[in-house]
Amino acid sequence: MQIPAVGIEEAVLFITRYLEDSNSPAIFFGGWPGGLGASALLKSIARHPPQYLVEKFSKIIHIDCSKWKSRRALQRAIVDELELPQWVNDAFVRQDKEDDFSGKDESSRTEIGDVTTVIHRSLIQYRCLVIFHNGSHDMVDLVDCGIPSQIFGTTVLWTWTFGGRLGHVVPRFKEKRPTSQEYFYCNFTRKAKTCRVLLAEEAKEIALYTHKLGVTPELAKVCLIYLLSLNHQGGDIIDYKWATHAFNYWVCDGIVGGGHDSQAWEIAHALHQEIWLEDYSSNTLQHFGDELEAPPNRWIFVTPSNMKERAHPGTTSLFLTSSVFERPLAQVPFHQLNQLHVLKIYRCSFSFQLPPFHCCPSLRLLGIEICTDQPQAREEGRDNKPVGVFQRLWVLDVCYRDWELAFAQEPEEETTTDIREVHIKKRKIWHNSFAWRKLRNIRKLCIVEPTCSWETGDKDEFKDMVNLEHLDLSRNSNIQVLPSMSGATGLKTLILDGCVRLEYVGPEGLPPSLDSFSFDAGSDVTKISKISLAGCVNLQSFLLRGAFPSLEELDLSGTSIRKVDLSSKVVQANGLNKVILTECKKLRALLWSRQLKVLRIDTHERNERPQQPCSDSPLSSQHENYDGYVIASDARIIQSLLHSGDLSCNLITDSVYLHLHNAPPCTSRSKRRRSSRNDIPKPCCYNDATLVEIRSNDEGEILWPPPSDRHVEVSEGISLTDVEGNVGIRAIHNMMLQVQSLRVHDNSLMLAVIPKFVGGWYNPVTSNRTVGGSMQSTFRLGMGSGAFGLRWCRVERCPRLHALFMSHDGSEAKYNFPNLVIIWASHLPMAGCIWSKGFLAHRLTTHPIPQLQSIRIHNCPRLKFVLPSFSRMINLPSLETLHITHCGDLKQVFPWDDIREPRTREWSRQASAAVKEFPKLKHIHLHDLPNLEEICEGRMSAPMLDSIQIRGCWELRRLPAVGHRSNGAAAVVHIERDCWEKLQWDGLHVGHHPSLYEARFSSRYYRKKGLLRGTVLR
Repeated sequence: MQIPAVGIEEAVLFITRYLEDSNSPAIFFGGWPGGLGASALLKSIARHPPQYLVEKFSKIIHIDCSKWKSRRALQRAIVDELELPQWVNDAFVRQDKEDDFSGKDESSRTEIGDVTTVIHRSLIQYRCLVIFHNGSHDMVDLVDCGIPSQIFGTTVLWTWTFGGRLGHVVPRFKEKRPTSQEYFYCNFTRKAKTCRVLLAEEAKEIALYTHKLGVTPELAKVCLIYLLSLNHQGGDIIDYKWATHAFNYWVCDGIVGGGHDSQAWEIAHALHQEIWLEDYSSNTLQHFGDELEAPPNRWIFVTPSNMKERAHPGTTSLFLTSSVFERPLAQVPFHQLNQLHVLKIYRCSFSFQLPPFHCCPSLRLLGIEICTDQPQAREEGRDNKPVGVFQRLWVLDVCYRDWELAFAQEPEEETTTDIREVHIKKRKIWHNSFAWRKLRNIRKLCIVEPTCSWETGDKDEFKDMVNLEHLDLSRNSNIQVLPSMSGATGLKTLILDGCVRLEYVGPEGLPPSLDSFSFDAGSDVTKISKISLAGCVNLQSFLLRGAFPSLEELDLSGTSIRKVDLSSKVVQANGLNKVILTECKKLRALLWSRQLKVLRIDTHERNERPQQPCSDSPLSSQHENYDGYVIASDARIIQSLLHSGDLSCNLITDSVYLHLHNAPPCTSRSKRRRSSRNDIPKPCCYNDATLVEIRSNDEGEILWPPPSDRHVEVSEGISLTDVEGNVGIRAIHNMMLQVQSLRVHDNSLMLAVIPKFVGGWYNPVTSNRTVGGSMQSTFRLGMGSGAFGLRWCRVERCPRLHALFMSHDGSEAKYNFPNLVIIWASHLPMAGCIWSKGFLAHRLTTHPIPQLQSIRIHNCPRLKFVLPSFSRMINLPSLETLHITHCGDLKQVFPWDDIREPRTREWSRQASAAVKEFPKLKHIHLHDLPNLEEICEGRMSAPMLDSIQIRGCWELRRLPAVGHRSNGAAAVVHIERDCWEKLQWDGLHVGHHPSLYEARFSSRYYRKKGLLRGTVLR
């Protein structure tokens, strides 16, 4: 519906009255042509709503997302507008970090469900008017952000900016308009005056967004008039390349003064970013450019028919075109155009050796497109001196025309030029004697699809080009070796799109200043075998897209990259085997679709020297034996080691060594050594007995097995249970399911080894496949029970750990450990158990930990039990060694799992008759367990038992039954006499009698009343 409004005030009155009388849920306002006035009208209503609108709507919310980022950024803008508590904003920070590690682009991040609920609850009591500037390219449903729906009386007044200004708003809206929405727009009635007023308002809006750079409304208005007036004159005939050159035109024409100063270009570029230029670059006209009172004859577009009439001494920007290859330039009095700054020539012919515009002393921007050389003119000007006009240029753009520029033949150190940008497309401009290094002031060089191959014989093409920031070599299809760029010490952007014959990109010719790299193969197939940007410390943006069948190695070491996307939907690189990402401190995500043979990732922050693993960790000496070698300071990096498509348990490499470590800055190697030296055995009160303490293998006490093919080490500053995002939790969970060896040490954050559950149980179903002639197991995510691939587990010095394997929040789990052989836990002051009750699967045909051979527990003062037992199966059928010391609260080692089997009357009857069998148990070592009452709740049988060492277990009442041995020695028991005398026996007939043991009382020490637990006698 068209509004009969001349200016913004009339339109505001019409819209507000309509809002008062209407119950429409959504109203779209497109403004005047080009979207003029739309944003200003919405802001006017939001800032100064009339009283009748305030009376109808108890809450007016203004959301300005003209510069669109994402739906999450929209939701955050709503939170800021409502001034919700800080913890709501903290939710965005947390979720953004989670999305960083899952590799989600910022533009695709959606609303947070919990925040949606908070917003909805805070607004449900109000009747809301939401004023919304939509900067996206799609319709947005604000209900998803938490805004109450129309049934609660909510009305949305909005406009569309498409991320910029002066776009074709209403036509785009009509394409996507929902039938339930009302829409309004305005047309010019008193056209000239209205245009000027609205354009001034639009300039004020732009100045508000760019005020930090010193942009004034007047400057913004003149830049808009320049664009609109020229586009009206010839936008349907000539491509002005507004998206590329709009800010160049403004500076070179003199609108934005100070072209020799970088700040002028920054100001113009900021203005450039505020305007939606896509419509203009597609030769779409706005129909009011002739009403803007542009300076007469200053910015002109001419054709052969009006050439003489329009050229004027005051002209500063001139755009020439011809429908055929004519020579209209002879009609232009260039000798009179002393103020000409911008010149673009399209489909004309002139002498390239002596162009007619060489006499323009103020020329700053020159564009030549689809022009031809005139042989006659070349003959006439054969004896003329080389043209010096190019040395005064700031910007040169040559398209579809070979033009061998003959620069002055001066010594290289005497050559001077002011040129800042050179754009060449589908042609060449260099002469045999020309060297790019003469353009020492150049900032941007774009050589797109040239007609000749790049000369790379000399390795210093960019010598002394210290100001070069942007280099675009797109579609240089003949280039095989990248020219050396080490001399371009300020280079920030490198674009190699379509350079399909390039053989490699190596770090030796690239400056460390590079922060953006792009290589898009398009529809072609590349030949490149190696890409290395190692040492480019500022590199943040890396794009690889298309078919790269020959690519074998990618090295981004030492860069600031945050995400590397190698997924098949982006890159087809079936030959890629090696990815190196060491010293990438900001790396958050690696997306992939196929396994690698070599992966090196190191995201650790280093303060002094590189962090090395602990002395007993073989990482430094053995990492070459692993396909994947990863050091990270955040557990969420695990998401990058799993398949990016379905987060199944398929690892990025067959073998992996993962070290998670996040030490504070004060941590040093000497401090770790001191901590290791403090871990010494407790004094022993028995002078006639040597007790084996649990210490690391560098002490020579125990030969600990080497890390397996899939090893994880977790040390200081890491928590596997504090990860909040569902994707991160599932990834860590899946990784832990297939880890074969695990070491956790010196960690003050972890509460348990595995994360909390998400969305029910996990069921990694095992399937076999042949790899390299050997059978390997893989896992996929399902529902029900879980099988851990652990073979050994070692956990030490974790002061907050509650349990190694624990059901979180009282939830029930069903796990088993079919391959676990050794479990080692020491110095866990808060641990109440090793496996919590309700964690292990109990309805299996075998024990859930069938291969466990050794249990070693040391210095866990609050440990209540180690592992729950079950009545329907043989308990720990492979257990050979039970070694527990210094666990003061331990009462039972293997209690009943009364979560799985509740203690009913029937259960009590079965328990009294049941015998827990440990068929391979040979060695029991129990020391300083003053509250231990029994090893196993109920009766226990260990027919293979060889030795029992018991010290300081004053409450112990039962030993395992060993049975009658016809051959072989009796089980040897080292024990205090008074403890031996208190033991209870079931009788000889069941193989549980003192005569079946060989008791050795090797100490004269007897416990005395009144001594505190832990007292040492001397």
